Amino acid sequence: MTFLFFVAALFGAAPLMIQSVEVQPMPERCLTLDDFSQQQRFPWQSLNDGVMGGRSSGEGQLLGGQLIFSGVINTNGGGFASLRRQLPSGVLSNASHFRLRVRPDSRQYRLILRSNQTYFGRSVSYQVDIPKTPPGRWSHVDVSLSALSPSIFGRRVPAGRFAADRAVSLGIIIADGLDGPFEIRLETITACSPPPASSP
Repeated sequence: MTFLFFVAALFGAAPLMIQSVEVQPMPERCLTLDDFSQQQRFPWQSLNDGVMGGRSSGEGQLLGGQLIFSGVINTNGGGFASLRRQLPSGVLSNASHFRLRVRPDSRQYRLILRSNQTYFGRSVSYQVDIPKTPPGRWSHVDVSLSALSPSIFGRRVPAGRFAADRAVSLGIIIADGLDGPFEIRLETITACSPPPASSP
């Protein structure tokens, strides 16, 4: 700035003031998949370890504008409970992460997704931990699709990356190896895409 004033004094011109312009980042784009405060229908269905002889129970219900997923895990002969819903074709084509508003207990929950991908003829599920937050308190959490791990019947398999553009179902599963009751509540589930690249 001293140099500018020197040049201005030398040539008898007013000093040139340079102002910085703050460039605001482009916002990410998000699509609400479930807003339980607005939903009238309930597309979620329970799928528990009873399908393989287990004794766990788990079910979801809409109550007070929330999805409440609760039950009891019994690791004797199984050890999981889940809720799942179908997804519209292509709804996750550009998604990079989910954003959830959740109120969990102290247990570990996971998101579970499926597409038409198979491994040696068996359908592959892709799972990722829902980040833990303080039990009994509402929080927003982001869950990256890039962190999904492929598995079949709970065992990791070397299948390819999850094909988000071919996603057919989304679920919540608890299979943390612990016996006892569980409960997690959700208000919204949103699929978000990164902001569009800025033009050069």
